[in-house]
Amino acid sequence: MRTRISRSFARRVRRSFRHASLSTHRETLDLPYRPEDLFDLAADVGRYPEFIGWIQSLRIISEDDRPDRQQCRAEVTVGFKGFRETFVTDVDARKTALAIDVTLVRGPFRKLTNTWRFAPGPKGARVEFVIAFEFRNFVLQALADVNKAYAVKRVIEAFVAEAGRRYPRAGSVA
Repeated sequence: MRTRISRSFARRVRRSFRHASLSTHRETLDLPYRPEDLFDLAADVGRYPEFIGWIQSLRIISEDDRPDRQQCRAEVTVGFKGFRETFVTDVDARKTALAIDVTLVRGPFRKLTNTWRFAPGPKGARVEFVIAFEFRNFVLQALADVNKAYAVKRVIEAFVAEAGRRYPRAGSVA
């Protein structure tokens, strides 16, 4: 038996989706690494495909590298559970503030922002990670909402594992 959806119902669903709020996820972590090292890891956008499994490709379109600030525009293609999407973001990494802001340029999102903040913490570094997004397609948004916590957990685990490979733990002798 096939289910039919009326056009008026589909319009109402799309209209209510357009007024939905952003999907937001926040994580605060205390990690045994120097905040400066973790900042450098998160700012090293070009190497993300080496340790984040679902990034299929990443291309730096433009970059401006100064001692205290790195800015770049990157095109990223991700694949996750049969879906493949490409999007472009601007990344602004400010070393003196130990802060990184990511904003959407174009892609399947209506809105996308991501922030990283690094500060000294009880174990070495306190990391605050926030991502807020809204897909243009309500089916993709529903799938993303269901898998959001899992996806963020996997990204954080990948960063922590990569930090363990690259850097000594805070307080240990290199």
